[in-house]
Amino acid sequence: MLVLAFDTTSEHGGAALYRDSDCLASAKSDSAAAYSVTLFQMVDRLFEEVMKQQAGSPLSFQDLDLFAVANGPGSFTGIRVGLAAAQAWAKVFGRPVAAVSVLEAMVEEAQPETDWALSILDARRGEFFLGSFRRATAGGGDRFVAQGDGLILKPEALGSFLEERLRAGTAATCIVREHDRPAHALRDSLPKSLRWTDVHGTLLPAIAHLAMEAHRQGRVQSPAKLDACYIRRSDAELKLRE
Repeated sequence: MLVLAFDTTSEHGGAALYRDSDCLASAKSDSAAAYSVTLFQMVDRLFEEVMKQQAGSPLSFQDLDLFAVANGPGSFTGIRVGLAAAQAWAKVFGRPVAAVSVLEAMVEEAQPETDWALSILDARRGEFFLGSFRRATAGGGDRFVAQGDGLILKPEALGSFLEERLRAGTAATCIVREHDRPAHALRDSLPKSLRWTDVHGTLLPAIAHLAMEAHRQGRVQSPAKLDACYIRRSDAELKLRE
């Protein structure tokens, strides 16, 4: 299966081409430029790089089997750019698309040993995104399943949530991205029984893998049903509700 995976939810995103589990080419984002321009430049470079590897044999969108896009949480503008590109490409080329949560991709990348995994991401404004996942064994497989929707919490509310989660003696791992200093700074104020692990680089391998799993299980989306995982409402929406 040939997959184009891309993450435009933050400055630590990028794009990559995968043939099953093998990465054919990848490109990291340039945080100085907007994804509305750089996403398409990155994808062009990916096709060019693979063509060189294949001794000039061309590769194009028609050869792709699946689009894998990160749908948030993160930058509102970045999420919209990624989803719009995925919708357009999937519709034009008649290919399925799978949307992957950044919080789930963090867990997939980290692969913690505990039964609970808690992905934490800086949401700015003194708040944090939290994804809560529990290990499940089904059909001979071992994977983490989201326990409810993602949350956005202040540090004190996050601490209370985790203390409640740990009262039953639950073993849990907090997962943060290596560049996320605000999330790292939470460590001293949260329960000491928590384990911690970092995820490095982009989340593209995890996004591609989760998308392929979704495809195998028949959980891909049509372009029209592709949706964002904002968790926090935009300023425009909040003002409209006032």
